[in-house]
Amino acid sequence: MKIDQIKEILTKVSGTSFCSMDTITPVKLSGGKANPMQGKVTKHTANNQVMLFSNTNSNGYENMVRRRLEKEGKDPDSFKLGALPWGQRIPDTPMIEHNDKTYIQVIFNKPGKSVYMLDGEPIEADAIEGLPETKIISKSQGLEEDNQVVIRTFQLDNIESIRLLGEEIKD
Repeated sequence: MKIDQIKEILTKVSGTSFCSMDTITPVKLSGGKANPMQGKVTKHTANNQVMLFSNTNSNGYENMVRRRLEKEGKDPDSFKLGALPWGQRIPDTPMIEHNDKTYIQVIFNKPGKSVYMLDGEPIEADAIEGLPETKIISKSQGLEEDNQVVIRTFQLDNIESIRLLGEEIKD
């Protein structure tokens, strides 16, 4: 039921909306099946501050990158938006469908506070075997490293709660 409620509120996004959400995501570790922690680590993040775009008349991500390029004194026409590398965007929403799952694509304003859990117990990040580095730089944007537009995609199943358009949906 929560997934249907989240889908319903996401269809109400018109233009740009700001949102806060809490997530629990499985962490894929390096080392494959030989890593004894593989499949046992989750990342619990509270209060991610994000932007959502309906992409009805134009692409919000593209517009933001182009504005930032212009502010950096660079040619905004140098940025070419590529196709989604996977999935199918649900028209006029921030949602993507892929392999019978629904995802939400967001632009991060401010990440929330994260805690890692191993088998349901807190664990320090530096104690996790094979934890990947999370800093991702997009060379295709052409923006300075500290001015990147950070896109993240979350499976709706991994959203514990969402606060959007004056509503809160949670387990």
